[in-house]
Amino acid sequence: MIINNISEIIQKYDTFILDQWGVLHNGGNAFEHAVETLNLLKENNKKVVILSNSGKQKHNSYIRLSESGINRDLYLDVMTSGEHMLHNFKNGMFDKLGKNPTFYDWDNDFTIMEILGFKNTDINTSDFILCCGVERGDAEKYIEDLKIAKARNLELIVSNPDIVAMNKQGKLKDCPGAIAKLYKEMGGKVHWFGKPQPEIYELCYKMANGWNNAVAVGDSLEHDIKGAIKANIDSVFITSGIHKEQISKTNLDNAIKKYGQKPTYSLEWF
Repeated sequence: MIINNISEIIQKYDTFILDQWGVLHNGGNAFEHAVETLNLLKENNKKVVILSNSGKQKHNSYIRLSESGINRDLYLDVMTSGEHMLHNFKNGMFDKLGKNPTFYDWDNDFTIMEILGFKNTDINTSDFILCCGVERGDAEKYIEDLKIAKARNLELIVSNPDIVAMNKQGKLKDCPGAIAKLYKEMGGKVHWFGKPQPEIYELCYKMANGWNNAVAVGDSLEHDIKGAIKANIDSVFITSGIHKEQISKTNLDNAIKKYGQKPTYSLEWF
């Protein structure tokens, strides 16, 4: 069902789970009407949780959102795929792997490594791969590393499963999920965190202190919409995001069919 505004469905839900990139902003200022829509949700006493496939901690999202023009009082809290990953590290899920991974970062940010007490190690001797960024700019530039890792039977942990995201200029860029996808295609073992994994929606449920009827809003059929379906909640597909070009070349129905994930609603802009 195509809708023109969130106001058309606002009374059906008590909780709105919003993607960040592609829905609220693309790294720059908030999209036109995004703040207005968030204010509308606040005025109607809706719980708003921002669920982002960011490999970083939620305080980084607080900063990014504030810089974009979105005030902290417009949402209940943020859950990121990075927080999801840390949750599992702290619960001992990967204790057996060791503490010396090869680390893939964004912008030389080693915060996650410091939190976990890990040491960045050469791929020839590391215990596993911790994939949190694509500093080299292109997933293909990691192939030689991945070949070595596969020969050594290393496991890869990815904190951001997105394959691509839009930058400030509206162009697509590779995300950590692109590296993880290459490794999986080689036959390597990959541990995914974030959307569409059901556990991250359970963490959102606890963060929101429960809900009666929630809807997830996102621009990725592969992550946002698939995740909502797996979590048994309704969804709003934002068509101006990462699938925009594909939709313009074919049509909305064909884009949706390609991924086999049917949203409850489709909307051009949040």
